[in-house]
Amino acid sequence: MAVCLAVLSSCAALGACGGSPVAPAGAPPLLTGYVYKVMLPGAGEPPIADVLITVTDDDGAESSARTDDAGFYSVRAAVGAVVVTASKDGYKTREARFEVSDSTVLNFSLRPSAE
Repeated sequence: MAVCLAVLSSCAALGACGGSPVAPAGAPPLLTGYVYKVMLPGAGEPPIADVLITVTDDDGAESSARTDDAGFYSVRAAVGAVVVTASKDGYKTREARFEVSDSTVLNFSLRPSAE
């Protein structure tokens, strides 16, 4: 019981330090962003949940994530040339090509495919 309390106390003390997790040395850069429905007059930019974000590097390796209810995503990407695709049923797929050298913010706006 004393060991369990000591472990819990240590965990609580570490959490109270205010530090955030740090990616391990050599971890690939992080791509983050939001996906919105294309802006329409008077409608603003509503976020789109459950959009599939796929990152493909020059070697064909893929990593992917889905947007949350706020339209936010976070996915690791290799350094170098990548293609990032945002897709969801009912919307036109968008694609961005660029060189990744560090963590990057990349937002997308998607247009309903019926338009």
